[in-house]
Amino acid sequence: MKIRPASLTLASAIALASAGLSPVALAELRDVPVTGAAVTTELTGTVEVVNLDKRMLTIRTPEGEFVVLHVPDEVTRLDEVKIGNTLNVSKTEAVLIDLQKGSDAGTVGMTKEREVARDPGAKPAGAIVDTLTLYGKIEAVDREASTVTVRGPNRTLVFTVEDQALIDSVAPGDGVVATYITAIDGFVTFE
Repeated sequence: MKIRPASLTLASAIALASAGLSPVALAELRDVPVTGAAVTTELTGTVEVVNLDKRMLTIRTPEGEFVVLHVPDEVTRLDEVKIGNTLNVSKTEAVLIDLQKGSDAGTVGMTKEREVARDPGAKPAGAIVDTLTLYGKIEAVDREASTVTVRGPNRTLVFTVEDQALIDSVAPGDGVVATYITAIDGFVTFE
C-alpha cells in the first residue's frame, strides 16, 4: 500500500479534477481556497475471496498482506470479480478551506453528496466521490493568541492560525467553508 501526501494548490485541485474528482465535487472552488491538502493511498492485490452476500473482497498484496475490503452497494458488477483477478484501488482524500465575506457569509450548515461514475468497459471499474461541505461562522478573533473561534453545524471550535496576514483579514461574522472530498477509483484486471 502506497501513501502519497501532497499540498493542495489550485493547480493540484485542477489535477485532482482531471484525475477523477468530479466537477460537481469541486464546484465549491469558485475562488482559490485559503488552504488545502490531499493524500492518496494506492492498493493493488490479487483477489483471494469474493463474498457476494456480505459484499466483501479479500485481496493479497504483493507484500503478502491480506486486506479485506467492504464493497459499497453502488458497485454493481461485484459478481464479475473472481478469485485470481487483480484489483487496483486508489483513494484520494482532500480538504479545502475557504473564507467568505459579504451578506452570504456566516451561514452554518452541512451538505453531503455522492457521485458514482461507472466505466462501461468489459472490466468492472469506476469511481465513487463523496463530498462533505461544512459551513461555519467566525464568532471571535484573538489576534494576540492567533486563534479564531468558529461555530459549525454541530459545535464551536477554536483554531490556531499560523499565517498572520490571514488572521488579520478575518472578522467575526465571516464565513468558513471546509470541503472534504473522498474519491475512490478502482478497476479489476482479469487473469
